[in-house]
Amino acid sequence: MALHRGRHRPSKRLGQNFLTDPSIAEEIVSCVSPGPSDTVLEPGPGHGTLTRLLQKKAGRLVAIEKDPGLASELREAFREESNVTVLEGDILKIGQSIPAFNKLVSTPPYYISSKLTLFLASRKFDVAAVVFQKEFGERLLAEPGSREYGRLTVMARRKLNIERIRDISRTAFKPRPKVDSTLLKFTPKHGLTEIDEPLFEELVRGIFTQRRRLLKGALTHFLSLKYGRELGRELVSRISIPDARVYQLSIEQLENLSLQTWRVVSDAIASGGLKE
Repeated sequence: MALHRGRHRPSKRLGQNFLTDPSIAEEIVSCVSPGPSDTVLEPGPGHGTLTRLLQKKAGRLVAIEKDPGLASELREAFREESNVTVLEGDILKIGQSIPAFNKLVSTPPYYISSKLTLFLASRKFDVAAVVFQKEFGERLLAEPGSREYGRLTVMARRKLNIERIRDISRTAFKPRPKVDSTLLKFTPKHGLTEIDEPLFEELVRGIFTQRRRLLKGALTHFLSLKYGRELGRELVSRISIPDARVYQLSIEQLENLSLQTWRVVSDAIASGGLKE
């Protein structure tokens, strides 16, 4: 079966660059070792380069394609395959109606990279293989203190183990993108520190807006905006703060900071100094 059927013109608006290298396609699929007991989710299947390989190995395959023309093409191409379901829609908007899956494989448009990563961090699954822009992959793999280390690194790596499998040349795609890509393998982390998740997310977002500032100043600014200047400074005085800049903090240090913040805020509520 031909992988590229019809006269579909790639959409710049949808960030469409289709993988055409069969050996790389095989390598991407092999990263998750799909088998008869697996349900694989494939966001952005395009013309079905990975879909065909996955269909032969996975017990069930759910492909979600935003482009109506491509979704129609895929339904026609896989109409005889009982283990393939093609859904037309945006994976970032379908939400909880996405069928349960335990593996994910994708070469998504670059513009959804951040949201797709956070989607993975919020779901239960076994393993995922995703191709991202090389520079984006470096952000996910960045270490504390590096230029690329930021809020996205923290939010992703707190819940996900991320491994670089290989870089992929731009020549493996058509139309050819302006940058090279990288194949990353994701597995969930277990035994996470129990924290107030919304507070952690809000705290990390707040202090990383001033990522090069000393933590004490950034935290004071964040809590002052949230609770008022006077109370914000008082709360900070009760927290043990590392003498470091925001972008130098490890995920473990940020978790500890979140726990301390939760405790001092809870104490302030209990004493009547702060309303819930």
